[in-house]
Amino acid sequence: EGVFYKFVILHAENDVDEAIRIQSLLQNKFCIKPGIIFAEMPCGKHILENLRDAVNGSAWTIILLTESFLNGPWCEFQSYTCLANALNKEHKYNTVIPVRPLNNPLPREKTPFALQAINALEEESPAFGKQVERIFQESTYRQQQEIWRRERMKEKLE
Repeated sequence: EGVFYKFVILHAENDVDEAIRIQSLLQNKFCIKPGIIFAEMPCGKHILENLRDAVNGSAWTIILLTESFLNGPWCEFQSYTCLANALNKEHKYNTVIPVRPLNNPLPREKTPFALQAINALEEESPAFGKQVERIFQESTYRQQQEIWRRERMKEKLE
């Protein structure tokens, strides 16, 4: 609960293994640590509280775009919630990152309209590594972390 993550990966229920693989790739190959997947969020809280904590407790929100993404309304709800949060909180602008993984990627033409406006990271792209390095800047993480700390202190005082 006291950890501010560099990223959280939102994923379909049956994409846990793929989310873990992407988490491992970002942490081990690109040294973007710490990261968490939504399935690892603490138990005992309402799922909407976990979603709020995941989005607010990380610098970037990764939306894992797989074929399973469209299997239920929960994934779309997660993505719309993240996008609304990015619009309502200035410091969250440009922090929602759709990712099309190598395994079972969601075709572009099936991508929900609201996510089409954001360029997705595509793992199969030769530019994937450079894009990851360009997006996940340490200065952005530090800025987000400081805002998170201030918000938590404010909540504790109330």
